[in-house]
Amino acid sequence: MGERVVKLFWQYINNADFDGLDNVMTNDAMVWLPNTKEVFKGKSKYIEFNKRYPDRWYVDLEKLYSSGETIISVAKIFNKERSMSFYVTSFFKLKDDLIEEITEYWGENGEPPKWRIDEKLSERYK
Repeated sequence: MGERVVKLFWQYINNADFDGLDNVMTNDAMVWLPNTKEVFKGKSKYIEFNKRYPDRWYVDLEKLYSSGETIISVAKIFNKERSMSFYVTSFFKLKDDLIEEITEYWGENGEPPKWRIDEKLSERYK
């Protein structure tokens, strides 16, 4: 059941149907963003944040895991032109089949440092 709720969460984000998040989150849901040291207290603030976020973003949900009471997702977030993208690893806690808490760790996608490629320590993959 929990994985279904998390999939719905990402579908709402992908479709820019931020009001739909109301269907999958508790009223007092907490969303933590450690990268920027922010917390959104209550789903209404998180929904409003998404509505106001600049540009239009899409989601490829790449991985979904259940571990006890926690659902973990890895998603690639990208703009329409695919000129910018990020990975977000999210930890969801549910209560009564609704999202009660999310902790999201964001990472920017980019090029590896040139020295690692030059020294053949790593290789690029598609």
